[in-house]
Amino acid sequence: MANVYDDLERKVGIAEYASPHEGFAAVVKARYSDFIVHEVDLNGNVARLDKIETSAPAESSSTPMQVEPKEDSIAGDAAVNENYRKRKLSESAVDGASAEKESEGATSKAEVDLNSFKESLCDLVGDQTGNEVIAFLQQDEPTEQFYTLPVIDDKQVRRSIHQLIKSAEFNSAVRANNHEGRIRVWHKAFFDKMPKDTFVSGSNKQGKSKSNKQKKSDWPRDRPNFLNFVLYKENIDTGTAAKDVTRFARLNPKRGISYAGMKDKRGVTTQFCSAFRVEKEQLLAINKRDSVGGGNSSTKGSCIIRVGNLTYSNEEVKLGALIGNRFDIVLRNIDTGENDDHDTIRRKLEVAGEGFKHCGFINYFGMQRFGKSVDTHEVGLQVLKGNFEGAIDIIMREKADGDSPRVLEARRTWAKRFDGINVKEEEEKASEVEAKCARQVEKQCSRFMMCEKSIVSSLSRKPRDYKRAFTSISKNMRSMFLHAYQSFLWNKVASFRIKTGGSTEVREGDLVLLEEGDTNCRTSGLKGKRVKVVDELDIKEGKFTIEDVVLPLVGSRIEYPTGSSGTFLMELLEEDGISKDAFGQIGDKEISLCGDYRKLMCKPADVTFVVKEYYDPLQPLIDTDLMDLSGTSIETEEAQKDENFLLFGMVIGFTLPPSAYATIALRELTKRPTSSEYQTKLELSGKCERNLVSKT
Repeated sequence: MANVYDDLERKVGIAEYASPHEGFAAVVKARYSDFIVHEVDLNGNVARLDKIETSAPAESSSTPMQVEPKEDSIAGDAAVNENYRKRKLSESAVDGASAEKESEGATSKAEVDLNSFKESLCDLVGDQTGNEVIAFLQQDEPTEQFYTLPVIDDKQVRRSIHQLIKSAEFNSAVRANNHEGRIRVWHKAFFDKMPKDTFVSGSNKQGKSKSNKQKKSDWPRDRPNFLNFVLYKENIDTGTAAKDVTRFARLNPKRGISYAGMKDKRGVTTQFCSAFRVEKEQLLAINKRDSVGGGNSSTKGSCIIRVGNLTYSNEEVKLGALIGNRFDIVLRNIDTGENDDHDTIRRKLEVAGEGFKHCGFINYFGMQRFGKSVDTHEVGLQVLKGNFEGAIDIIMREKADGDSPRVLEARRTWAKRFDGINVKEEEEKASEVEAKCARQVEKQCSRFMMCEKSIVSSLSRKPRDYKRAFTSISKNMRSMFLHAYQSFLWNKVASFRIKTGGSTEVREGDLVLLEEGDTNCRTSGLKGKRVKVVDELDIKEGKFTIEDVVLPLVGSRIEYPTGSSGTFLMELLEEDGISKDAFGQIGDKEISLCGDYRKLMCKPADVTFVVKEYYDPLQPLIDTDLMDLSGTSIETEEAQKDENFLLFGMVIGFTLPPSAYATIALRELTKRPTSSEYQTKLELSGKCERNLVSKT
């Protein structure tokens, strides 16, 4: 079957495949239990639920805790629902989330805290709202005192948001209160304007200590402070699961539990957690709760939580303390060609699995990097060119992803603000018109449009000062635009390098990484990294492999390949009207683009794959930890075994480092696009791609 390409992927440089095997169509994540993730800690230990206890030995340990299934964290929030649907193939917390942490230069402690806060908040309120809150909090000169969250119907979600903000880790940067049934998130510049009774991490705003302090003498001196454990969950996100563990185990709600990574709802995940000064019996009470459901049938789908592998430790599990994630993913209704018989299908799938195992995949930055409208890199380019007016035009222009009528009108009004005016000859009139238009558009912008609101607010006061308007955007968002352009260049050069030099051999002029740098560092950067340009002698002696080859994220302090890849990169910059020197002269004192190095190829570790045959389109095809531990078998429908309805699937397993995208790995295996638009058109039975017109 011909490989399928996607115009949007090609637009951002995702244009090649590494291995020669034939691709195939397949449905990903049709069931939540089709996507299983196990965390891998800094010592290489995989989080697996292999031991469950209860405080009462007579109690059965085979029935998990059941909590109320929640369709979305914010009930009735159509924006979040739509965003979740479109991210069907993406796993931000186990995939792109780690990659998004890659930023050049030093990162301050405050920024790291907000990045951690962002991950937790997005899990509760959705990516769009979460990103807007972070953008608001990082404004240097905010025009508003607080950000009001959308109406949240779920009481437990509201409570979790308050617990997150009240935590000692974040309360210095953000605070919140309730007003008329909604949560207001306050910028730190206006903490003194908050109501006097606002609660802040164990004390009121005036600093008066609460009386419910835990005495150190209550805890045994010879026992470590932290109870570390494995949290197993099905069909529930990490934030909600942590809240439920805190509630059912009766833990201190101000501390709750800590965890290494955020995991989405739609999946079965096992992760490392810890609780401060908690008796084992408190957590084990969770395992005694009766429940039904699980990943063993095509009809059951309750939210499930179990805890196990409890041990006391002096080390707390902290956010980001991971070297990767182990994925086990089910691919359904595989279609390898028009007239392939069953033996041919099995053979092609075996070849594809082996090809993926031995070749790996091109380590592209995924589509998440380039924003919902796939234009963040275009903004970054204009900033590097010093064309701040052009950058703002891209941010403000009409989008193709379905703005509301009110927002659409605002964007069109802005685009036509200079109609009938010769801007160069009538500068004073142009300034007057723009200021007036900016005030009008600001009123039409939704509360989620923080970039746009910052821009028009600035231009309403200082019209035609586009550099000032752009720098009014939060530092985090400004960096995002620039990093997107770096990622775009990297993808483009990677595609060129694979197309011209192949994916298996080192070429003279390639860059290779000699030293990895600080592997325990949770952000990317140049610290500790050392590269070398491959020469003829290196090739003859076979010193390096394709897995050593890196490509630069263009910056002011990196080396460049000297072969055709380096030449192609310079040509790309020239076509875009800039030089590499532009990355050291961006005119923003808060942002530096030193650059970085990223592996050209990513070879997944511990790759396994099994071809499956089944009849029920939603037949479970993979065992979970809980099923293995409790001896539960997959339920099958015997009556429907008709050869005319035989379906093929695959269970593929692999381990990836934090900076790699699982979506890109699946793209290589199937030779199919990563977009949610593609996946939502596939069918679970019959011809998988019958609703599509293939682009080859």
